[in-house]
Amino acid sequence: MEKTSNMAEMRPHWFLEDPIDFEYKYYVLMAYLMKVKENFNKPGFERYFKNLLSVKRDLESFIKNTEFSQKTLAKMTEEDRDNFYNILDRNLDHIGEIEEIAKNSVITIDSFLEENNEFYEKYNSLVDVESHCPKYNLWDQGFLIVRKKGEETMRIFTWFFSIVKISQKENVALLMTELLDPLCETTQDIKKIRKFLKSNIKDFSDQYDCLLVAEICDEIDMEIGTELSKEKSIDMIMNRFKS
Repeated sequence: MEKTSNMAEMRPHWFLEDPIDFEYKYYVLMAYLMKVKENFNKPGFERYFKNLLSVKRDLESFIKNTEFSQKTLAKMTEEDRDNFYNILDRNLDHIGEIEEIAKNSVITIDSFLEENNEFYEKYNSLVDVESHCPKYNLWDQGFLIVRKKGEETMRIFTWFFSIVKISQKENVALLMTELLDPLCETTQDIKKIRKFLKSNIKDFSDQYDCLLVAEICDEIDMEIGTELSKEKSIDMIMNRFKS
């Protein structure tokens, strides 16, 4: 199996690396999925599931655009992106086979998720995200509130769409920035949250800003819960954006 930073994680460009062989890549993927499954009943299984869904998202993006997902590209260094494009250039003669490998990998992952639906549902239940949009129901900009019972304060992120240049290409990107000061005391009252934002955010708008409130369950800590909250919220926002 190809080397990774963690035996239960997969590099984004794993399916582009030599050898470009359909059967070999299938066994690489199956070995990875077995490693993921071994961690299902262990503490921290959500991190492995998160990586698995990221692998699937990148494959789907590559099939559609010959590109990784925006989430992955945003996390990659310029050196990482150059490495990706260099690997892709070297394998242009095999692009048809690479696309078949990517498509088959998505099918294999979907089958794996279906067979392990109990854990997939458990993963999805770790964070619940509700939307509190204004009367215009716009999803162009807003705030993500992340809270967990027992935590004194909540984490607040502002989100909006912007045009960013990645590898000389202009892309529509969803940007999230955390509000670090002041902190908002944990509350279940959406009115108190709106009051806090009005008092501390100069351009906060009751009419245009969409509030997403993520509730983290007791089983995971605030850090990984925040990561999952952002992932889930971004998916909700992008689904609205595409529609």
